[in-house]
Amino acid sequence: MVDNVGEVQISDEVQQVSSEEEVSGSKKRKTELRSFVWKHFSKLPGGLRAKCHYCGKSYAAHSNSGTSGLSTHLDRCKVRKKMKAANDAKQQTLVCKKGKGKDDGTAKVIHIGFNREACRMALVKMIIKDELPFRFVEAEGFLEFMETCCPKFEVPSRRTITRDILELYQNEKGLLKSILSANKQRVCITTDTWTSIQMSNFMVVTAHFIDEEWVLHKRILTFTPISNHKGDGIGKLIENCLIDWGIEKLFTITVDNASANTIAIAYVKKKLANWSGNSMVLNGLYMHVRCSVHIINLIVQDGLSQVSQSIASIRNAVKYVRSSPARLQKFKTCVDREKISRGGLMVLDVPTRWNSTYLMLEKAAAFEKAFERLKEDDGHYTNWFDEDESEKRRVGPSIDKDWENAKRWRKNLSSIGVIFFEKVNMLLIVANVLDPRCKLDFVIWCFSSLYNIRKVDELRANIKELLLKLLESYGGESNPNRGERCMAIHDGASSSIESFDPFTQFKKMKESSNDDISGKNDVEKYLSETCESASNPQFDILTWWKLNGPRYPILSQIAKDVLAIPVSTVASESAFSTGGRILDPFRSSLTHKTVESLICTQNWLRSTLLGERTIQPSQEEAEFY
Repeated sequence: MVDNVGEVQISDEVQQVSSEEEVSGSKKRKTELRSFVWKHFSKLPGGLRAKCHYCGKSYAAHSNSGTSGLSTHLDRCKVRKKMKAANDAKQQTLVCKKGKGKDDGTAKVIHIGFNREACRMALVKMIIKDELPFRFVEAEGFLEFMETCCPKFEVPSRRTITRDILELYQNEKGLLKSILSANKQRVCITTDTWTSIQMSNFMVVTAHFIDEEWVLHKRILTFTPISNHKGDGIGKLIENCLIDWGIEKLFTITVDNASANTIAIAYVKKKLANWSGNSMVLNGLYMHVRCSVHIINLIVQDGLSQVSQSIASIRNAVKYVRSSPARLQKFKTCVDREKISRGGLMVLDVPTRWNSTYLMLEKAAAFEKAFERLKEDDGHYTNWFDEDESEKRRVGPSIDKDWENAKRWRKNLSSIGVIFFEKVNMLLIVANVLDPRCKLDFVIWCFSSLYNIRKVDELRANIKELLLKLLESYGGESNPNRGERCMAIHDGASSSIESFDPFTQFKKMKESSNDDISGKNDVEKYLSETCESASNPQFDILTWWKLNGPRYPILSQIAKDVLAIPVSTVASESAFSTGGRILDPFRSSLTHKTVESLICTQNWLRSTLLGERTIQPSQEEAEFY
């Protein structure tokens, strides 16, 4: 009986050969059999041939022949393969707990069978998901662990793991391509470039789309080397990516504000114009979406440059207090003497992150009097600013003008929306209109707090005009002169937005108006109907459109594309965090194809093709928000 593959009882004749060798008068020392094949073969009398434990066939086994022939037969032996399959199919009874790593007190008995291929694939996915080095499979501790918990599993080498990763990448890519091509999906993409620690330039392209089940998806399509950061080079790589993936319909491209991206998008629009009349919407007029995060950052940095000296002086004051426990204790004493409620001490900002600068100034402003006392009580504080830092004298200490400038800058941030909406793509405003809790009236009502009535009327006309153009482009009839309604704006809205819940007040205003609900097309019908309640925290826009889409057959297709537009390049930039961990100083020899396979496949494995209602930002993405 075979208890395990390779553990077969040696026949009587083989045992007899061993006995004869032991009692023979030959003075020749017996050679030790060291090859692994002798676990599966036994020498026949005479020692010139060996017999397979499984099929019984014999093969040359003379010392001059070596064991390569025996090893080849072992890999091809049909009887051994059948025995392995039968042994793997044996069922084992295990007690498993529900959930991944959660002890919820429930357990159930399940029957599972050992599957070598499944174990090997699970190992490959673990290497990809956990960003482990390939040499991990050859580590002593891991091999001991596998020998103990699953001795049947033959751990593959790192070269085999590399081949398996490339094969899994191709399989997953083929699956995703089939889904995109089957649905003739229109996609939005984000792209960005990055330089690795090895000074290699990479470019990432990420696709965003909503499927037929109204589920939002985000997939990295390519992570490829790029020779430079010039516009034509970026455009050609985007074109190659679209061709490789069979994507024929492109809606928007979200990029940062680099001038090279403007050239790249112009190149892509030129090439798409030759593909088909349906490859772009409105001839790509709104294809270029500038990253909202970068827009806000540029606006803020422009304001910061005007008060940079004042902020630098406050930053240095905070840095002094946080530089040693003794200085911090002196500062706490000053805080107590000024009778300032602490509520947490200051934080030091990251100069490239304006939001951290805002938090630093907000905290420091509460301790302005404490810094003034520190200047009086601690002589080292003033002297510290006379020292050089990076061959320059430190800016500070802070004076009254510095604190006033900081307060003014913080206050001016409240008007950032005026500049922002002048630079943002109009489709992002349309996305708010397609929120059934807002619609056009609410969006215009909010604009009334930022602009004068003439500008508000202009925005209202432009937004509705764009909606009607999209409707016509997607196959509907716009009829802009029919069913026109008067959309009243509450007179007191602009002066009291911050004093109450805007959704509640807007609903009251909407209910008191007499709207004409005789819309003739999808846009007019949608805009004329009452907004959904904003009080439900579980409200899901995509679920609403999935249920109500049949009522607006054309507008729902517009909503499916518009609501998939990424407002920032965070999705692409987060891929560089993964790339930085994979291409660290210890793994710099990885080929570009292997790097792309690791990054793309990790993204695909961590996502599901169906079933995700919403997408939460990953840990890498959260760093950018």
